[in-house]
Amino acid sequence: MGIAVAGIIAGIMFLVQMVLYEKLWNRSVEVKIKFRDDSVSAGNETVLSEIVENRKWLPLPALKVKFQCSGELKFVEDGSSKVTDMYYRNDLFCMMPFRRITRSHKIRCVKRGYYGIRGIDLVGADLFMTREMVESRPGETHIYVIPALYVTEEIKSAVQIISGEVLSKRHLITDPFAYRGIREYTPTDEAKTVNWKASAKSDELKVNIYDHTSVSTVEIYMNLADRQIARQEERNERAISIGAYLTKVFLEAGIGVSLYANGKDSIHKNMLCMEENHDKGQLEHIYKMLARIDLSLGTEAFVPCFEERLMKNTGQMTVFISPDWQPEFQDLLCRLEKNRQFLWIYPDAETEEAEIRNELLSCVLRIPMMMQSRLLVE
Repeated sequence: MGIAVAGIIAGIMFLVQMVLYEKLWNRSVEVKIKFRDDSVSAGNETVLSEIVENRKWLPLPALKVKFQCSGELKFVEDGSSKVTDMYYRNDLFCMMPFRRITRSHKIRCVKRGYYGIRGIDLVGADLFMTREMVESRPGETHIYVIPALYVTEEIKSAVQIISGEVLSKRHLITDPFAYRGIREYTPTDEAKTVNWKASAKSDELKVNIYDHTSVSTVEIYMNLADRQIARQEERNERAISIGAYLTKVFLEAGIGVSLYANGKDSIHKNMLCMEENHDKGQLEHIYKMLARIDLSLGTEAFVPCFEERLMKNTGQMTVFISPDWQPEFQDLLCRLEKNRQFLWIYPDAETEEAEIRNELLSCVLRIPMMMQSRLLVE
């Protein structure tokens, strides 16, 4: 009789706890997943934190937190093997009442990109592990993996030459808005510089003095066309890394940068078109724009997109970074010879001989892709 009563009581308790857990298991349970850093350079490490809180009196003997992220974000403790393009994470927590648990995972950011975790699945169980309850929750956390800077001695030399030419030209151009003072007229002065009001007061011609302009810009174009050939993605990634390095060096030298690419933004799906920027404080923002170029979305045709802009004679120094050497691109460069001073940086592949036209050879800088040590991870 006693055994039967105990069995009935145990059965009632079992059913009660089942009902309780079914209704209450996910109440007052808070889960947050976040990266320690907003951005990190490709090849560097960061930390991903899981913060789980149980803010009620009911214990959770087994709570699974599941999420997925890109396979390019390596969990260091899991080794370096990559099974698929996505990484599926499943962590088990035992949550006592009114308790918080924080787990930190070291992440190695293997490849440039914009990566996010856009949802969390919670799986709870009752006291006797007889059934599981599942809830999906929205959640948004992301990280920018900015390009590692790529530099060779050849690139350094080219940058020094470009910087010297641009900085010397800025003193040859006056800025009509940078007024500095008044002086007496000389026969070599242009009529438009005469200050008629000051001349009337002094009964002799006076002219305005203007400062030299401090505006000088280099235009950088990245042609990331995908020709579906071996190692094309590697060359395009190297082109982006070179573009990041050039942008950094020019901005830090006080030279403005305009940056264009025919790759598509992973968020807005448009091409990268950054008009003239002189603020080196914006470098982090530019790096993030480069991180968001998603080569898997394909590219726009380079020549139709930028030909009209390039054919305008702006007098600006132009740098092309293009692994693509197809005829239509070289045709465009040949037409530019009289309009612009330019340099074509070609991330070279040792297995391929690019058919570069003789008239362009003096404008081409071929960069080998073998030496990984030339990557500057900052």
